[in-house]
Amino acid sequence: MPKLGEDIQGLSKTYHGACLRMHDAINELYESLHTRDGDAQIDIEYVYDRISDYRKWLLIEADLIREAVRQYDER
Repeated sequence: MPKLGEDIQGLSKTYHGACLRMHDAINELYESLHTRDGDAQIDIEYVYDRISDYRKWLLIEADLIREAVRQYDER
């Protein structure tokens, strides 16, 4: 199985995939911070929980990028 950052094209594909998923996460976070009627959520605990959930997702993708460039650097 090839490493994440085995070649420059693979590294770029990893960046793209991770950034695309981060973009999806941000879009989902924005949607989750609004009601079905489009009003902003006002329950502070709900908002904090959503931020916490999506922060985890973003950090996973950022870690993937870091690991990919680390592997590329080690080749």
